[in-house]
Parts: sequence; structure tokens; C-alpha cells
Amino acid sequence: MKRIAFLLALSLVAVSAFADGYRKPVVVKEMAFTAKLESGKVVFTWKKYLRDDFLYYKLVKSATNADPVYPDDGYIFYGESAGTTAWVEEKPEAGRWYYRLCIITKSGDRWVSPVIVIDVTQPASTVPTSRDFAP
Repeated sequence: MKRIAFLLALSLVAVSAFADGYRKPVVVKEMAFTAKLESGKVVFTWKKYLRDDFLYYKLVKSATNADPVYPDDGYIFYGESAGTTAWVEEKPEAGRWYYRLCIITKSGDRWVSPVIVIDVTQPASTVPTSRDFAP
């Protein structure tokens, strides 16, 4: 009975240690994370993570934090397949945005890309023409 109680206590400590946070983020340039503004969309690409400790990708975005990281800054994309190496933000809001890809491992490591800054401008407003109205 004491052994069961000890093992239960030990497992709760291990779970709570992981739940309290992840390991300190480490910048890894080799993931080759890119973010480009194309036709009003932000297109992201990166290299496939090959290690078998992969848990998921988290793409983070912040308007106020120049050094965003998961989970502190939330995420805009979540990928459970290591084979996923691209994503598109279809309708980004206007403003200056800080983007970073985070690779989260089964042991709680956070491998993070360098931050990429994208300035999204509001598209110029045009006066409606006859094509903008039903006949």
C-alpha cells in the first residue's frame, strides 16, 4: 500500500512539473522558418522535424511581444503531424506582428525559430463600381 501511495505521489509530482511549464525555449535556426506577406496573406514554411520526440508545432503571433513563445502568447496554428511544413494565415489584421514557430517535444523541450516581423497594411479602399452591385 505504501508503495502504491509513493508511486501515485511521484507520478503527480511529475505531471504537475510538466503542467507548470515547459523547458526554457532554445532558438534553433536550422528549422528554416519563413514568413512572407503574399497577396494579403501571410505564408509560413519550415523544415520537417525528424526526431521521434515530436509532439506538435505551435505558431505564435503577438502584436506587443517582440519575443513571443508558446504557451505565453497563445498560438494561431497547431500541428500534430511532423510532416506539416507550411500554413497560411488567410486574413491577417493590419499592424506589426511578431511570428515564431515553436516545436514542442514529448519531454517538454521548446525548440523555437528566430522571430520574424511582418507589417500588414490595410488595403487601400476603392470607390465601388458597377461590378460591385447586382444588376
